[in-house]
Amino acid sequence: MAKLIWLFTMTSSVPVKEKKLMEVKLGELPGCILMRDFTPKGIAGTSQRVYYRYYNKYINVKKGGFAGISMVLAAYVLFNYCRPYKELKHERLRKYH
Repeated sequence: MAKLIWLFTMTSSVPVKEKKLMEVKLGELPGCILMRDFTPKGIAGTSQRVYYRYYNKYINVKKGGFAGISMVLAAYVLFNYCRPYKELKHERLRKYH
């Protein structure tokens, strides 16, 4: 039991601002979100980092596969389905007889 309590009370040596989102604990999440840069320049920098990370992981590789392009196509199809969802939902519930 003491070991379990020690795991939950253990403090991290890395500041919350420098942690990746997946490494942040649930209790630190509000503070982590408030420390992010939500200015247009910060959002542009974040989207640029995400693009380059995706490009280097799935597109710019020696032995590429269909995974990188298929994820982009799946996101495109999902986006184009969600856009007119209100109209599609009403068409689905309508009876034609």
